[in-house]
Amino acid sequence: MPGGEFSPPVQYLPWWGLLGFLILVLVVAWWVFVFWSTRRSRVPAPEVQGAPTGAAVEVIRRRYLGLIDETRASYAKGELADREAYHQLSMLLRSYVEEREGARTVTLTLRDLRATPYTPLSEAVARLYPGAFSPQYSGTVSRAIDEARGLVASWR
Repeated sequence: MPGGEFSPPVQYLPWWGLLGFLILVLVVAWWVFVFWSTRRSRVPAPEVQGAPTGAAVEVIRRRYLGLIDETRASYAKGELADREAYHQLSMLLRSYVEEREGARTVTLTLRDLRATPYTPLSEAVARLYPGAFSPQYSGTVSRAIDEARGLVASWR
């Protein structure tokens, strides 16, 4: 305090308080929006068409066994890298079960697959994940292809 004089407090205009309040309301509104917009949906995933029966089952099985054989041939020719082969096998298995059972499995995560009654599929996909996502996986693509063929051949 130079010279022993006191200075009165600074008076701000009233609109600054209003602006601060509006910013606070916007922050709270943002958090409410984020909370409500990221909640899990309570609406179940739509079902695909009903499961095929009779001769259609064998047609689907032969088609997917052929697609797995095509994956083996592409991998053998060097057209597919290891990771691509694992991803393709996972997609083929998921698509096969989706066509056979009439339930969405292609877009499910591994956690969601484990919650379905399709335990053989979730176990097979879990075995494919390290090859698809881990940089130092020691398994072989040919073994994964054999397991995929086994799953398709033995599915219900």
